[in-house]
Amino acid sequence: MEIKHKIQFGGNTDELAGKVLSGEKIATSSLYAYYRMNLKEMSKVGDYVSILDSSGNEECVVRIERMEIVQFQNITEAFAIEEGDSSLCNWLTIHTEYYSTQSEKLGEKFTGETELVCEWFRVV
Repeated sequence: MEIKHKIQFGGNTDELAGKVLSGEKIATSSLYAYYRMNLKEMSKVGDYVSILDSSGNEECVVRIERMEIVQFQNITEAFAIEEGDSSLCNWLTIHTEYYSTQSEKLGEKFTGETELVCEWFRVV
């Protein structure tokens, strides 16, 4: 098994890595702009990815099962829960601020049409 990428979640890194281990978090999202600008390499379905804790240590390895590009405004309650949040309302509160800041750093304006790469995975 070849590890293609590493993921270190923003926000509470260790808590989110723990949610992956417990099976509570089976998805993640990131700004599509990172990939469009060639700042990050996009995973592909079938890739193995290391989930890192806040110290950069590997917590586990996941396999990417599915990927979609979704506009921020089209994120669903189901996806928010799969990403480890308690509700869409909570997800929107956290991610509006997070993606606004990240977009600004990239020189882009964050809107409801901002595209996210949504990835679903399973621990291997």
